[in-house]
Amino acid sequence: MESRFRSIFLTLIILITLLPTVLRAAEESEENESSLIQPQIERTEFNESIIDSEDFELSAYIGFLGIEDFGTNSVLGIKLAYHVNEDIFAQFDYGFSDAGQTSFEVLSGGAPLLSDEERSLEYYLVNIGFKLLPGEAFVTDSSTFNTTFYVVAGLGSTDFAGDNRFTINFGTGYQILFADAFSLRIDASDLIFNMDVLGEDKVTHNLQYSIALSWFF
Repeated sequence: MESRFRSIFLTLIILITLLPTVLRAAEESEENESSLIQPQIERTEFNESIIDSEDFELSAYIGFLGIEDFGTNSVLGIKLAYHVNEDIFAQFDYGFSDAGQTSFEVLSGGAPLLSDEERSLEYYLVNIGFKLLPGEAFVTDSSTFNTTFYVVAGLGSTDFAGDNRFTINFGTGYQILFADAFSLRIDASDLIFNMDVLGEDKVTHNLQYSIALSWFF
């Protein structure tokens, strides 16, 4: 019994002796941690434009239309799109242009092949579009614009040279949303229809390049 009390007593003495050393080591450890460099990370806040919650988009565009055999001329038009969801949209296109002279007319110097009225070209298209590769364009250190690349395909009719011509359309475009309800669109498309004005019935590819200002509503 006496030896047990002696052991407990010796243990208490040892703990009391070591306690200042343990406390000193803990304080030194806290000082070392507080002396470490704490990085100051500043988060940059961006003013990001987002597409308006409305589903309809109205665009007015201007560009150039290359009518096969009739040169390249200016084109004007409008687009009305309905966004089914974030990835798919349906779109109606209307555009008009005036055809120039063919090389045959220029070289021969004879009577024109078409009247002024027949040189007027109008087309109506119904397209389905798919948005691909959404991204962002960083303009300044504190602002960014949402962007998207898209493809479209559709069917319609072209009124040219006194006839309505069944038309197939394929195109692609790039959209930059610079405000919540406004965007800029850059488009390229191919209007494909049959042409028989020069005496031979053939499939023509009529390339169009345009830029449009769009409004969501």
